[in-house]
Amino acid sequence: MATITHRIDEELKALLDRYCEEHGLKAQAVVQEAIAQWLEDAEDLALIEERRRGPWISWAEVRDDV
Repeated sequence: MATITHRIDEELKALLDRYCEEHGLKAQAVVQEAIAQWLEDAEDLALIEERRRGPWISWAEVRDDV
C-alpha cells in the first residue's frame, strides 16, 4: 500500500465521515474505491471519444457479420 496526502474541503470530509459511520465503512476504502471508479470512467470516456472519431462501419457490413 502507498500513502497519499491531500487536502479536501471540510464539508466534503464531514459528508465522507458521516457516510462511513452510517454504512460501517472506512474512509480509506471509500476513497480508494472512488479513485478506482473515477479512473475506470476516465478510460471509458477516452474509448468512447476514440470510437466517435471513427472509422465508421456501414450497417450493411455489420449486418453481414451477424
